Amino acid sequence: MSLSRRRLAAQQLHGKGADVRLIFIHPNLAQQHMALAEILTDAVYLRLRGSSLTGDVLRQQINEALEAQDARLNTVSTLILDEADRAAAADFLALIHDLLAQMPTGRLIILSRALPPELLADDTLRQQAHFVPALDRLMLWDYAQRSNGSEALLEVRALGAGRVQLNGQPVQNWDGVLPRSLFFYLVDRGMVRRAEIFETFWPDLSIREATNVFHVTKRKVSEVLGTDLTVYWSGFYHISPRIHLSYDVSLFTEMTQDSDIATAQEAVVLLEQAAALYRGDFLTSLETNWVVRRRQDLLQAYGDALINLAKIYQGMNDPRRALGLYLRATTTNLQREDLVYTIMRLYRELNLPQEALVIYDRLENELRQSLDVAPGRQIHELAETIRSETAT
Repeated sequence: MSLSRRRLAAQQLHGKGADVRLIFIHPNLAQQHMALAEILTDAVYLRLRGSSLTGDVLRQQINEALEAQDARLNTVSTLILDEADRAAAADFLALIHDLLAQMPTGRLIILSRALPPELLADDTLRQQAHFVPALDRLMLWDYAQRSNGSEALLEVRALGAGRVQLNGQPVQNWDGVLPRSLFFYLVDRGMVRRAEIFETFWPDLSIREATNVFHVTKRKVSEVLGTDLTVYWSGFYHISPRIHLSYDVSLFTEMTQDSDIATAQEAVVLLEQAAALYRGDFLTSLETNWVVRRRQDLLQAYGDALINLAKIYQGMNDPRRALGLYLRATTTNLQREDLVYTIMRLYRELNLPQEALVIYDRLENELRQSLDVAPGRQIHELAETIRSETAT
């Protein structure tokens, strides 16, 4: 978890009133345990052991933890249950009710990689529960506090292998590669004509054949989700108005674009949040043509975002932070001489000449092997200057 999200978790946690008795450390956090540093004071901590734990086993482990930490449940201010997804779902919800009843003024904090399936249907628990940290633009939704309206919350993370959640629950069984690929395509496009879909997926089929395959595949997507993903209107397929779509690619793109017209301080926040959303290259689990093209475009956008953020920090006289961002940006394009030139100058400024020469040599090897060319005159001269300075 980044420091900003850790602070956000701490602020939201300490800002909750006494009526908030049940806190879930958000299951979508990459490093949930970083939040524990803010809540371990005056708390009883238990990491559950085993799998499909029944109510009796859960209570036994809790009693053992209380005894080991010389605490009594009715006086504990905070009880932390870690790896709660080891418990059987129905037994765990019953346990939560029991624990809250036995802790008249205490608070229960839960770490789990999965949202208990029946939690949101339990009005008593929902009223007392919050997810921390909660920040919609980073796809950290407070599931318990969302309105139970007609919209389904569809969370789609395409930056990485590809992950989908519907109302906080993972969508995993896609009944084949094609329905999954079509799902991500429709989400990524947002609004698309049927002819574009056919050209992307079935360019060699007749219109009639492509229509049949498309409708069968689209029906499979609806069956997997339990709801229709799209509606057809005015010649386009659109995301259904019954779905609230939270899509990491759209959020990433919106933040990078907004940063172009923001103040330096605002741009830092936007670009750091955009970088946090970029957890991997676009849909690394798929290799179709449209995915590969989209992946390259987003990889370049990610590199540009890192460079823009580095320039801001450089302008704030923070060369070390700028250098780290520039180095991350090189992983998106190993052949950018302008980027390596900037990095070499920063290394020289920070009195790290050997590191500057290492990255120059890496560029030289990459250009020779990939393009059979040598680095340009300006960067070559900088390398020679640094070599001469280190030799004296």
